[in-house]
Order: sequence, then C-alpha cells, then structure tokens
Amino acid sequence: MRQNWRSLVAATVGLFLAGTRAQTEPVQDLGSLLANQSSLSTFYGLIQKYPQILLQLPSYQGVTILAPNNNAFDKIPYSSLSDAFKNNNEDVITNVLQYHILQGTRIAAQLVPGSPVFIPTLLTSTEYTNVTGGQVVENVKQAGNVVVFVSGQGSRSTLVKSDLSFTGGVVQIIDSLLIPPSNLTDTLNAFNITSFEGALYATDDVYSFSNTPNVTIFASADSGFEALGPAITSMTSEELAQVMNYTILPQVVYSPGLTNGTKFVARNGENVSVLHSGNNVYINSAQLLTSDILIANGVLHVIDNVLNPQGPYAQPNPQIGSQAPVFASASNVDELPFTASIPCTVSCPVSTTSTPTPSTTSSVVTPTSLVAAATSSSTRVSTSSSKGQAAALAKETGFGAAGLMVALGGAVLMI
Repeated sequence: MRQNWRSLVAATVGLFLAGTRAQTEPVQDLGSLLANQSSLSTFYGLIQKYPQILLQLPSYQGVTILAPNNNAFDKIPYSSLSDAFKNNNEDVITNVLQYHILQGTRIAAQLVPGSPVFIPTLLTSTEYTNVTGGQVVENVKQAGNVVVFVSGQGSRSTLVKSDLSFTGGVVQIIDSLLIPPSNLTDTLNAFNITSFEGALYATDDVYSFSNTPNVTIFASADSGFEALGPAITSMTSEELAQVMNYTILPQVVYSPGLTNGTKFVARNGENVSVLHSGNNVYINSAQLLTSDILIANGVLHVIDNVLNPQGPYAQPNPQIGSQAPVFASASNVDELPFTASIPCTVSCPVSTTSTPTPSTTSSVVTPTSLVAAATSSSTRVSTSSSKGQAAALAKETGFGAAGLMVALGGAVLMI
C-alpha cells in the first residue's frame, strides 16, 4: 500500500510538471523552469525528494514559489541538532518548503515601494503556525528596486531574480532561506527583550501569550522596564498581570494597520491608541521602535516604554526624543527587572531536588512544565537579576531559527 501511494504521488507530480506542453505555445512548466535554472539545482532536488508538496498546488488559484538559490543553502549553519535532521525529519523539512510557497501569484514588478504586504503561505500546520489563513511572509519593495522578504526572527531574504512564469504561477529566486516564525519566547530571546519575557513568567502568562491564536503584542524594550524600577517590581502578581494584559490585542495588526488615530481594545478591555508625528509612530505615549516581528501566533511590535493600563490616554511629546514613563514613582535601575523569573536551561546550578525541564520536542508550550517552576506562591513578583545572567534564558519548546535551517540543510545532504 505504501509503495502504491508513492507511485500515485510520483505520477501525479509528473502530470503537474508536464503542464501544457501539448499546447501550441506552451507556457513553461514548473519542472522545466527549475531544471533550466542552474542556480536552483539544490532547491529542485528538494522538490523532487518531497513531491507531496506539489500536490497542494492545484487547490490554489495560482502560487508564488520563493526558491532559495544554491548560495542560500551554502549559508545554512550546523548545530548540535544536525544529526537529528540528517535522519530525515520529513515533518520539519516539508513545513519549511510549504513556507516558501505563497498563496496567489505575486508579481514583483507590481510592488509599490515602501508599502509592506503580508502574504499567506501554504504553511498552515498547527504545529508551526497559529494564525488564521496560513503563516505569512512580509514582502516590501525598498529604494533602488530592492525587494525583500522578511520571515521569522527578522530574517531577511533578497530577491535576486524575479517573475519567472510557469503554468501554475511564478517563481521568485531569493538569496537566503525563509525561517518560519518561531514561538514567542524564542523570538523575545532573539531580540534580547528579556524583562518583558520575565514578566510573562512572573505572572504565569507565558502559555496564554504564546498559544492564543491571532494576537498582536506590544513588548517594551528592556530600557522601558529599567526606567520604571520599583514602580513595577513592587507590584503584586495581579497588578503586573493587568499591565501585561494591556500589551496584547486579540487580533493581528501589522504596521500598515497602525494608522493615525486608530484605537484598539486590549485584552484587559482598555483602549490602546495610535498616534503619528512625522516619521514616528506612538502606541499611547510609547514610541514604536521595531515593527512587524512575525511570531507563530501573530505579530510582535517593540516599543520604548511600558504601557500603563491606568493611563490609557497618555500622549507623547513628539518634540523630545525619549518619552517619560507613565507610572508614578518610576525610578531608573541598573539591573533588568524580572529576569530572575525566567527558568534556567543553560549552565544551570545543580539542584538536590528534581526539577522539570521544558520539552524540546514539541512546538507547543505546556503551561505546567514551563510556568510552574518560574513563579512562587508569594503575592509579590520576583524581580531582577544581573544583565550577565540574562544571557542564559529559557526557551519555549519548538524549533528555533537555526534548527529550521539545519533541517533543510540536513535534507540536502541526503539528496
């Protein structure tokens, strides 16, 4: 039965690649297109190795294939996970390939400079994405006709050859692999947003923030927490939870949706307002520093201050470069608040008691294993540790960016 299934797959793919050669003026089929592009030989080998990916294509009204060139595969790093991926983890590899296929025909020549678009892909597995309609890739045309695709953890791939038509859509050749967006804590770690992560552990909110589908999160940079000091570290767990619930929206809002004067209702029921002044964008009075960081269950925006649910009408002063905190009794501190709440996973002290550790095989966080060890029964939250300790951070379960790249690299070694 298994052999018959493989034969059926091969036959179906053969028909798909054959395309419309019988037509008087046939459009090039996908197989011929890939075979004729010498820079895509590695990618073409992957498609041949996992033909089941192409079985999904006829269900869409045209597709865009972002095909990494051979140089892109030369950039793939190896890690301690390389042996596992060399054992042919088909689930990881096929999901990475699905993330390189966009729904709909996207012509680079039609892009408007400076206007990012967020395009759904064929990556819809709940193991890797928790957004409606398929995980997205950001596409933007920059000055000088440079076209960039932004994927997980801010990874950037540049278009090097565009708009190669085939019978089912177009192929766009890119210079780096796309990385499927990872879970929230992996992403916070990658961008060194440690106090916000620690506050999530301190309030038992890691599971909720990481697993609720279709969310937008406004995460303050570490400097925003440092500027508050005891104004936030002296809060009870319940008070801190109110602050954290004011940073999350129950909908996905990418930067084009952050229009001037727009108001959104946060999880705690209070409004969050957007204000534009010149080239700056503010969320209440906090300036937007980095936008559109893709995560598995939505999008993350980094702001310079911590939002205060007790001050939803706070307004910025655009005439000054740095906005003042909106919490009473704010006092700057040198140590990063809440990082002590992040459970240790690297170079941890030896304990005489058994402590559960986060799983590294599932892409979904379990609330008990990750959160229970991170907090105590005290009504006051754990506060800070040194910046040096912040380097050894907990990671939520799931594959990180390097792991996904190694997954694809491992597959190449077996072609």
